[in-house]
Amino acid sequence: MKKTILIALVSGCSLFASAQSLDLGLRGGMASTWLMNSNVFNAGSDQDVAMSWSPSFGFHSEFNFLGGTGIEFEVLYSPYSQKYKGTFQDVGGLYEDESNLSLTSLPNVYYQKNESYTATTKLDLIKLPLLFHYEAKGGFSIEVGPEYCSLSSATYSASCSGQPIGQPSSVSYSTTSSFGSSSLNAVLGFGWNVKLVSSGKLYLLTDLRFEYGLSDIKGTDGLGEDLNNTSTNPVYADHSFRGYGSYTQTHMLEGSFSVGLFYRLNFLSAAKGFM
Repeated sequence: MKKTILIALVSGCSLFASAQSLDLGLRGGMASTWLMNSNVFNAGSDQDVAMSWSPSFGFHSEFNFLGGTGIEFEVLYSPYSQKYKGTFQDVGGLYEDESNLSLTSLPNVYYQKNESYTATTKLDLIKLPLLFHYEAKGGFSIEVGPEYCSLSSATYSASCSGQPIGQPSSVSYSTTSSFGSSSLNAVLGFGWNVKLVSSGKLYLLTDLRFEYGLSDIKGTDGLGEDLNNTSTNPVYADHSFRGYGSYTQTHMLEGSFSVGLFYRLNFLSAAKGFM
């Protein structure tokens, strides 16, 4: 452990010593977010995936080297979300598996034919991207690399219309235990850095970024059911099993646009490759 820490410190010092400049600032934006699971996508009108938007904001830093290259590191808070909607077509409605009756799961509510619902799964994420960055002299930039996402909590909520008398019209509960605690993502981004004052070092950052989860984040479906445990999948009112047949992984997918401000500290007065 001590050896690992020492190596990290030496590497950090070497990185700092070879850098031409350091960018420090803040950034924020909006993202189109998706939880990609083929079982959910193929579930029909019971579970239609809807367009979802999520904000993100946090700290931006970058070590810049000769030739326009750099290493970018950020700490971002991102309340990720996925929306669902559906209309039940099955005669007799939908129950949860009788072996798992509880008052904290949406499918305990009776669904009747033609009843509709809207639902949202929300994830609280901290993202730590570490990206290779190239910036041309005009300010255009490209970034690529890995991102570590840490999940702290997950919540499922739903609102129903046309539900039977005596059944709640909405429900909300934690689904944190159904999700993985982290995800490793691949990131590709394109941006533009614009100097705000010709004689200063304050810059405007704009960025279009795409992310895909390489890890299985697991989780729940549009009905709030755990995708990892087929024994809790719903059954029809006639008690016939309504499983997906086989488990499929869930991967995060995101496209975002961000803006930010950062201040560039030049270590060498003749730093090349940057504005």
